Amino acid sequence: MKLFKERASLPAVLLVTATVVVALAVLQYRWNREASEATGVRLADALQLSMINWHLDLFRNLSEVCLTMRMAAEFSPDEDLNQFAERFAEWQSIARYPDIVVNVFVVDGRQPDRPVDTFRLSSRTGRFEPVVWPEALGTLDAELALPVSNEAEALPGRQLTESFYNIGSALRDWRFDPTVPALLRPLNQDLRARGVPSQWLVIQLDESVLRSRILPDLAHRYFQGTSGLDYEVAVVAGTSERRRVIYESDQGFGDREVTDADGRMDIFGRVWDESSQSPVAIFHRTSENSGPTAAVGISWFPLFRQTPQDEDWRLVVRHRRGGSLSTFVTDMQRRGLALSFGALFLLVVSMSMLVITSIRAQRLARLQMDFVTAVSHELRTPLTIIGSAADNITSGVVQHKAQLQEYGSVIGDEVSRLSGLVERVLLFAATRDGQQRDALGPVQPSEIIDAVLASTEGLVRAAQFTIDRDVPPDLPPVTGELMAVSQCLENLITNALKYSRDERWIGIRARVVDDAKAGRQVQISVSDHGIGIGADDLPHIFEPFYRSPSVRLAQIHGTGLGLALAKQVAEWMGGSLTVTSEPGRGSTFTLSLRCTPSSLVTPPVETGGELFTTSLHPPRTTAS
Repeated sequence: MKLFKERASLPAVLLVTATVVVALAVLQYRWNREASEATGVRLADALQLSMINWHLDLFRNLSEVCLTMRMAAEFSPDEDLNQFAERFAEWQSIARYPDIVVNVFVVDGRQPDRPVDTFRLSSRTGRFEPVVWPEALGTLDAELALPVSNEAEALPGRQLTESFYNIGSALRDWRFDPTVPALLRPLNQDLRARGVPSQWLVIQLDESVLRSRILPDLAHRYFQGTSGLDYEVAVVAGTSERRRVIYESDQGFGDREVTDADGRMDIFGRVWDESSQSPVAIFHRTSENSGPTAAVGISWFPLFRQTPQDEDWRLVVRHRRGGSLSTFVTDMQRRGLALSFGALFLLVVSMSMLVITSIRAQRLARLQMDFVTAVSHELRTPLTIIGSAADNITSGVVQHKAQLQEYGSVIGDEVSRLSGLVERVLLFAATRDGQQRDALGPVQPSEIIDAVLASTEGLVRAAQFTIDRDVPPDLPPVTGELMAVSQCLENLITNALKYSRDERWIGIRARVVDDAKAGRQVQISVSDHGIGIGADDLPHIFEPFYRSPSVRLAQIHGTGLGLALAKQVAEWMGGSLTVTSEPGRGSTFTLSLRCTPSSLVTPPVETGGELFTTSLHPPRTTAS
């Protein structure tokens, strides 16, 4: 009943274990995905903030000169133009990049019937002097005569961030021309009357300073790692056919479209990313509040000319080591899943091993109890006979010499039976420990078979069995131990006698075979026409203490050690023991032993070993 309860509870334990493992797997996957998602959001927020700060710093560097000349809002034609020169000199003394400004011009277009008058700030005299229209400004003179449009300021992302700088009113009238590049501001414009400014302040910027000093400094300031730039950075304009690289941190990075960029930004703020609803596009979604762009807007000057949007300056960044950040987050999630499921797999293996070990331990405990019961039964019968004989002799029932001899013969037979049982147990323990390996040597198979048949002759005759012997006399010597091989064969023969049916026949065959792995062997087969072995019992037939349920039900005596002992002895000698069987038709056990090399064959020598000292069934005569 207890065994039934243990077996019934095992499926429940396995079901609970499987449920726990599946639940852990689902939780591990969910936690790993959430952790990877949080990491992606954190990296996206950090990158977006770096790009926003990079952009604001660039805007600050270009707008400083505009703020310095804010007094120009009160300019009148009658006042001295040289007030701009004083403001510009003030800015140059405090600016971090004073070389960014190449020239400062004032363009006077108050006479529509003649070319504009152009004045350039002289670095030598510090005053504005009339000059011919410079080629560096291109066709700006024609553009300056057109009406000024304020529609650009109303576009999303183009408003100045007054809450951040608090300088929106001072910069609102400035325009930016990316082709020169230049900053422009109308002076004394009468927008209410004509919408056409009469004069312009033009600040020509040096793109080489922007490329070689400002943009590299900003890249190192906002994309710097512990050992250099963490990102490849480029500022480009135009499409692939007319691409212009304004700055690139790495040679060739900005020459072509970067499909796996981690971040992109339209510096002019005209092109918005659909997913982020911002001029900034990041490889991963940002925080729920739309990331840093929700707190810090994108500020830039309205453009002076109506240029195509694909001509806008664009900031492109990509992580330098290990590919893009999107790949990094994906790989991190995969590594996390691999580690999590690896640990879960180890847990499953450990739990499986624990369950298997527990099942095996329970099964071994049951087998050991069966063994103890079987050994006790095997001991009880001869001890009962010996005790009864001793009582009869002591009580004087036996009075004649012939009776004493008969009683002595019975006691001797039972003692031999007990000795055989003890020898099997001791031999099993010895072979499990690998003892007496050095006792191996060349033995003759035909001589061993003859000796075994002689020792079991009494049992065979008593059971009225027929022995069919087919053993060539010229078999080569094999490597083994004389008594060990004898006891293996004796065990196989006694099993054939024990598990026989009405057809009392035992076949013994020996032959030489060449095996590709084991080499040349002598195979000795013991066959019977007994009850056979079931398919469910065959995998366990050589396990210690194992006895088939049908054998126990038939109350056939045994300890479950015979075949386990025979197999261990065979393997101890470097051989093997196999079985083929069919229920109801009999079994064939095959003992395979390696042939001894001819150079090692010597005349038989007594080994003097202490392990194999007696036969399981020593020769004896039956009582007449």
